[in-house]
Amino acid sequence: GDHRDLHSFPTRRSSDLIHLVLMLHSKFAYCIMKKTILYATLLALSFQSCDYLDREPLDSVTKDQFFTTATGTALQQYCNNFYPKLIKGHGDPLSYSFGMLEKEFESDNIFTWEYNVKSFGLHVAPTEAKDTEWQWENIRACNDFLMNYQSSPATQAEKNQYAGEIYFFKCLDYFNKLSVYGDVPWYTTVLNPGDEEMYKGRDSRTLVADSLLLNIEKAINLLSPKSKVGVSRVSKDAAIALKARMCLFEGTWRRYHNIEGDVKFLQEAYDAAGELMKEEYGYSIFKGSSPKTAYHELFTQENYNNNSEVILAKEYDPSLGKGNNVTRQIGVGETPIGASRDAVEDYLCATTGKPISLCGCEGHTTHTGIIAELENRDPRLLQTIATPKDGEYTYYLHGKAANIANIVATGADGSSSTGYAIAKFYKTSEFSSDHHKGSIDAPIFRYGEILLIRAEAGAELGVLDNTELGRTINELRKRVGFNHPLTVNPVADPKLEKEYPNIKGSNANLIREIRRERRIELFGEGYRYDDLRRWACGKRLDASVVVRAGIIPDVSLYTTEQINDMKEELGLTSEGALDIYGKRVKTQAVFEEPKHYLLSIPINEISINPNLAPNNPGW
Repeated sequence: GDHRDLHSFPTRRSSDLIHLVLMLHSKFAYCIMKKTILYATLLALSFQSCDYLDREPLDSVTKDQFFTTATGTALQQYCNNFYPKLIKGHGDPLSYSFGMLEKEFESDNIFTWEYNVKSFGLHVAPTEAKDTEWQWENIRACNDFLMNYQSSPATQAEKNQYAGEIYFFKCLDYFNKLSVYGDVPWYTTVLNPGDEEMYKGRDSRTLVADSLLLNIEKAINLLSPKSKVGVSRVSKDAAIALKARMCLFEGTWRRYHNIEGDVKFLQEAYDAAGELMKEEYGYSIFKGSSPKTAYHELFTQENYNNNSEVILAKEYDPSLGKGNNVTRQIGVGETPIGASRDAVEDYLCATTGKPISLCGCEGHTTHTGIIAELENRDPRLLQTIATPKDGEYTYYLHGKAANIANIVATGADGSSSTGYAIAKFYKTSEFSSDHHKGSIDAPIFRYGEILLIRAEAGAELGVLDNTELGRTINELRKRVGFNHPLTVNPVADPKLEKEYPNIKGSNANLIREIRRERRIELFGEGYRYDDLRRWACGKRLDASVVVRAGIIPDVSLYTTEQINDMKEELGLTSEGALDIYGKRVKTQAVFEEPKHYLLSIPINEISINPNLAPNNPGW
């Protein structure tokens, strides 16, 4: 049978003990931050099938008893509680979520029909910590485990694996906090009421980032390789991947926000990515059944156990009541989404290898219709965006034009907010109007991202050569048969120069091209908003810099009446493309620098603990 447990079915006795231990963590975390809300238990997802009224009394059980009697299975179950909390993938099972795509709604990659508050710069300082990253029960539970796990009678190998998982989750949670808030309190012990550190101020970004580096090294040294624990469990490989991701973020953040120490973290990112590129780890780019389908196939698989590219995955199984909703959300169109014209225009011409503004090919430099525009491009485009041309690789549009939301066919299948309907993560065979039937698993870390990290860190360090480009960027292009290799001296693209005007270093054009590659390869996986922030390119979200444009209406696909409706409702840009929010939204998108690079600490938290002040700039 299927061995996948989805991290959600612990034994009865152990689950009772773990529930009590983690309930205590939530209570003490309440004391630490003096919350005015009740924390949800970490077991909310993992133990949703358990009946509370059917449990034995727990009055006499203490957390000390748990650790001194915890077997390897119990330690594993303790770790299981962090998976649904911190590894989101396609969203929680049975949720109404677009999954990773939702993070892209905050960026310039995907526009929703109703504008995104954060991408428009209209988000406000939260009053409470609920639904923010300013939550501390996970950190407290991690610290408690690390202080006590050695008293367990489990084997040392078991204790090492699960301590490594806890270090991984502590780093992942803190990395999220560092990214969102910058300076945050760093905790290494379990705090209790009356402890002075409950009211400490924020530690510096430097201290937190250095501490993350030390802790992720501990995780790497303790964890077993993926070959032993499987793709759905945190492994040494996943910890190295997290290290590479964190260090690239921190290194470029420091470089482009003028903070010392950028080279150190860029070198760590470069080295960590290089470690996973070693033959002994066995990773390679997934090639699929053909170059025309390989990229799309990578994101529509029900199981990544034998996939050569995926390092860590989140599993789903509708037969166990653990299905996702991604294909349905994309296909039904109740909440229409669409790729931005700006993102689509970054895909290069397949004939010349040049930007479409420079290639001179039909449908590219001069627009002659949507089908011609999407054809003869980097093949990842037609494996990401659904073309209205009927054929083998059209995915779910089947020869139809996208239904422009609220104008042509509200809520109809194939609806799109921009006319560029998204095909990535859409699996035709499992489309259903019913909810939660999605079986595709979610890649959390994959080798493709590692190659991009290696290339970007190397370019920022000034050490990237053509050989290394062959092992990284050009390996990604080979997957889809895009036979135009990137070299260390690419021709300048005026579009990229406008997108990224503040490049540091002498190889600016190379860095820009690697950023193009990252946008294309990782489209829809939730990285773009954070990329813009770490590159100090948040102005890409400001209406004074970028018009949120969609398709140029195509007379061969839409009737005159439909096109008139589009123009009347939306209006057109100077090049004739749909202006998605220009008429419908009565406010302009703004990005305030430096305010919008970080979020506000919840206001109540500063009121309760004035040592957390001052708040982040602009808040």
